[in-house]
Order: sequence, then structure tokens, then C-alpha cells
Amino acid sequence: MTYVVVGASAGLGRALAARFAAAGHHLVLVASDERDLSAVASDLTVRYSVRVATVAADVAADDAYLDRVAAAADALGGPDGLLFPVGANAQGDDGSLDAGGATRLVRVNFLAIAAAVARFLPVLRRRPRAVIVGFGSVAAARGRGANVVYAASKRALESLFESLRHACAGTTVTVQFYVLGYLDTNLALGVRTPLPKADPARLSERVLRGLGRDVGVIYYPAFWRPVCALLRRVPWVVFRRLRF
Repeated sequence: MTYVVVGASAGLGRALAARFAAAGHHLVLVASDERDLSAVASDLTVRYSVRVATVAADVAADDAYLDRVAAAADALGGPDGLLFPVGANAQGDDGSLDAGGATRLVRVNFLAIAAAVARFLPVLRRRPRAVIVGFGSVAAARGRGANVVYAASKRALESLFESLRHACAGTTVTVQFYVLGYLDTNLALGVRTPLPKADPARLSERVLRGLGRDVGVIYYPAFWRPVCALLRRVPWVVFRRLRF
């Protein structure tokens, strides 16, 4: 089977690419840095004897790269699934980002994913078994004075995937959405977090194992589900004093 991974050259995207290749799946890897993509693709091809195509693109720029993704996937027999471990945050995202910075965050975290889904959903509906997997953040559990635009775009993404799940009910397409806590990636190196960081490799194994199951929203690690539920219920007079 062939899977498209958008945001594939680092962190969770790289872990997903490695795990899916190890399972014998062909891949179309999308990321902004051609050198990183080439290195990942070469490694996976040698280690697992799978076919790996790459598309270097800045998903925040426009949707023209989707034509290249479609061509690459068709050359590998057509896409059987889309995975979106893509995302971006920004310093100073406290409500004071300029229009360019805010637009970029919304584009990377929401609009680019919505555009890719719209492009490939008709194709996936014709596949015997297909999946669309999105990744959100516990930061979107409740609006707060940090990560303002990031959290808003991730909340919009979760709503999009809920609607997609409803639209695809009863079809051959399964839609899943992971709400993620802190991940142990290079971006979190040396950063102290109030709760443990999750291993991207173990998460990628969880994603592969759960493919095709109509389970909707999955919190990872699982302890984030009650934590987020509690945050949503904290009275405003208390919540406004929290600093996290």
C-alpha cells in the first residue's frame, strides 16, 4: 500500500515514515527541505526495500505542490492513505502576531491540510481501504494567552476531522484524529514539561496498529484525555489565573 506523509523529514513525521516503511508500505514523503527528504528516502529504501518518492514543498506557500504529490502517488499505484504530522508554532504567538505570521500558522496547521484532503478524498473513496490521519494538540483543549493562533488552528483542524469522519461514515475511508501531548523530539530538547514527553517511535507504532479502526479521536498518551476534560471544566475565575 502507498501512504502520503506530509511533514515527513523530522520528529513524528520521520518516525511514521520509518515505521510504515518497516511494515513494507511505499511512501510519498512531503517536507520543505529537499536534503532532509533525500536522506530519509535513501535510508528507508536501502533498509526496507520499499519505494519512496519525495516532494519538497513549503505547504504554507500554495497548493501547487499537490500536483506533484498526486503524480508521485500514482507512480506508486495510487494513494491508500494520508498522514498529516505537519505543524508549526511561532514565538510571540500571544495574540500580537502580525498578519503574515498568523496567516502562516493557520496555513500550515489547517488550510494546507484541508486543501490536501479535498484534493485526494475523491481518489481515496475509490480505494478498497483508505485512511486519513490527522494530528492535533492538547494546546487546543482551551483557549489561553499562549499559542493563540496555533491553538485556534489546531482546534479548527479537530473540527475538520470530525466533519470528515461524519462525511466518510459508511464508506471505505476511515478518518482518525490524534490529540497529542508533549513529544520527545528535537524541538523539545532541554525543555522542561509538566507532564512526560511521548516517544514518537512508539506513537508511530500506535498509528500503524490502529489503521482502519473507526475510533475517531485518540488522545496520546491516553492520560491527556482526562486532563483535557478537566481543563475544559475549570471555572473561568480559576482558569484565568493559571500560567502554563
